[in-house]
Amino acid sequence: MAFIPADAFRLLSGEPGLRDYQFAKKSIHHMFCGQCGVRSFAYGNDGKGDRSYAVRVNCLDGVEPQELIDAPVRYFNMLHDDFKSPPSETRHL
Repeated sequence: MAFIPADAFRLLSGEPGLRDYQFAKKSIHHMFCGQCGVRSFAYGNDGKGDRSYAVRVNCLDGVEPQELIDAPVRYFNMLHDDFKSPPSETRHL
């Protein structure tokens, strides 16, 4: 995922088919395709109250597979909705 400010995000197509999923604190909007279920991005407010986006880079147009292979891997503790810390166990990921 790549985290970007709202002014750097532009959805090119497909907005009518998107669905919104929220859980726990309901502070993040996890957007997904209502037909195929692909989760391409999420948005919410950062710690300063500004909207920011988390884009799944594998959903971007024009990204070569080798770029994704070479990209660093970072784990998030999604069990506790914690984007700042990795989970305690990652061997199974």
